[in-house]
Amino acid sequence: MKLVLKHVENNYAEKISVSDIAQIAGFSESHFMKFFKQHLHTTFTSYLNSYRLTIAARLLLTEDDSILSISERTGFNNLSYFNRLFKKEYQMSPREYRNR
Repeated sequence: MKLVLKHVENNYAEKISVSDIAQIAGFSESHFMKFFKQHLHTTFTSYLNSYRLTIAARLLLTEDDSILSISERTGFNNLSYFNRLFKKEYQMSPREYRNR
């Protein structure tokens, strides 16, 4: 599990597939997804998105880069998807979060 979490920490801005991460962990995809959920009580995709959103929230408060730039730097290739996930996580848009 430490290898998986370290990989996310070091590569969150890159495309990370369940297939890639399962290979790193030495499991099949289905076994990895079950193992991950058993130990962290969330899906791998939810964990990855949450990690990325945490980094994005920090960047929104500490940097002047555009929201689009920050979303791309944190691994989100689709701005509307980023906005939707951010609002679900923080109950406000990235712009509102930055300006609060």
